[in-house]
Amino acid sequence: MRFLPLFFLLTLTLFASPKELNSFNSKFIQTIVDENGKKIIYHGELWADKPQNALWVYQKPIQKSVYINGQKITVIEPQIEQVTIRSLDDEIDFLQIIQKAKKIDENRYTATVKGQTYSVLFKNNLLTSISYKDGYDNSVTIVFTTPVQNKAIESTRFKPVIPENFDIIKDR
Repeated sequence: MRFLPLFFLLTLTLFASPKELNSFNSKFIQTIVDENGKKIIYHGELWADKPQNALWVYQKPIQKSVYINGQKITVIEPQIEQVTIRSLDDEIDFLQIIQKAKKIDENRYTATVKGQTYSVLFKNNLLTSISYKDGYDNSVTIVFTTPVQNKAIESTRFKPVIPENFDIIKDR
């Protein structure tokens, strides 16, 4: 659960680039390295669509779906038959991220919001990675391996389907 705010931040960061992104889909590899060098690697797929809709589907090493719809996050964890639903705080100002994104060179941009600095990399005008240090001092890198930008995504993709037998935890 402690990484859930990171998913929200990353979703916002997708649209923080000076490049015009209205929607985004890609398989991804997310690597998190702690201060002791311990590494965990996640594989999955992301769909994101303005305004602030996202679905992160983690396939390994665990299965998990993280739905972000505006100010609500729903996490479905099939292995433990549990769903967590919570509101997101208004701690991140989406417009501030966009305004602060600055071009470093031809393909790299950076944005700093509330002390959090994001490095965003493009290749051939496609978003290829986002990296940052999270609030736990972990180095996080997400590499997008099959990026598709500005292709319509059905809005139903962002609506969670909760199995009847799953426990539901509502936080806030």
